[in-house]
Amino acid sequence: MERFAYSADSHIVEPPEVFNALERRFGERAPRIVQDPEWGDFLVTPGAGGRDRFSERYPGVPVGRLAIAGASLDRPETQAKIRQGYAGMNKGILNPAERNADQAVDGVRFEVLYPSLYFRVFALPDTEVLVAAFQEYNDWLLDYANRAPDRLMGLALLPMADPDAALAELDRSLKAGYRSVCIPCTAPGKLPYHDPAYDKVWALAEEANCPLGMHIFTSAAEGVTGMAGADPILSYASSATIIQFTVEDLICHGVAARFPRLKFVCAEWEIGWLGHWLERLDHAYYRNRQVAAPEVTMKPTQYWARQFYATFEDDAIGVQTRSHIGVPTLMWGNDYPHHDSIWPNSQKVLDDIFTGVPDADRYAMTVANAAQLYGLFAPPE
Repeated sequence: MERFAYSADSHIVEPPEVFNALERRFGERAPRIVQDPEWGDFLVTPGAGGRDRFSERYPGVPVGRLAIAGASLDRPETQAKIRQGYAGMNKGILNPAERNADQAVDGVRFEVLYPSLYFRVFALPDTEVLVAAFQEYNDWLLDYANRAPDRLMGLALLPMADPDAALAELDRSLKAGYRSVCIPCTAPGKLPYHDPAYDKVWALAEEANCPLGMHIFTSAAEGVTGMAGADPILSYASSATIIQFTVEDLICHGVAARFPRLKFVCAEWEIGWLGHWLERLDHAYYRNRQVAAPEVTMKPTQYWARQFYATFEDDAIGVQTRSHIGVPTLMWGNDYPHHDSIWPNSQKVLDDIFTGVPDADRYAMTVANAAQLYGLFAPPE
């Protein structure tokens, strides 16, 4: 039997034209592509997370670093590919008409598209630039995905640092044809997500049946990792702590209770930790109910089962503990074209991690759950 899957977590790599108008309008305040002597094409994000291990000259990230699926970082040819930037990318990354060829070898028939370089843009402290940048991105991505609507669905980005602007952009995006959007994985500034300032955004998203994605590395205030002072190893290995703060806030402080049809997707945090953490969250709520919002009347796990989803790539432990998390809440993604991606070996990896698992569970987690959440056609099992 031929295996296939829907990737609920794939990525585009934003081309220079997404940034050109911003640079013309805002100059050095704007995120922009520069030529770095060491890293080649390089995204500069002023004020978003500070300088890091990639460059002593700029706060940002090398473009080519986000387009090396199927390559190993410890090989010289991979480093050379990174330094080529846009010129070294697979054709399908920048051209949606070519993208299907890349995914066909991986058994992927549909992709939900998150950003790449714009991970950094979420943390821009300049709200005026942030709002304009998300508008520019959303217009570009809609055109990209619409060139292959039977295979691609993009997620618009909302500038939650300004709730009024976020509401306006959500309304604009829905009218343009978007079915889902992405918000920062951590709430901006001093306003947690349970603050009433965001309620109008939650209300419109709920009314429109529009799921809200919260992708790893999209912190609104702390750059890529959200862990000040942590080295890259600790940041990567402990990254799930960031989304734990957000999910607890949304559940225990009343957002999920007040908006019972609103859906949230925790994208690319993997899932092996999730069953145990949800059990701990139930226990913590039982011991400290006085801290939770009064409208919270169910266990956190019940809100999770009703309103939350999580994506994974090659998480065998998560698959083994799927019954503790809830099979209907889990969606697979191949993360193309990032370094973490299991492309072009997704079907082999899925065969390995689903060994001994009923076909119905595999189909739910790799096709049906994403199709149901996003209103997509799902071929027969």
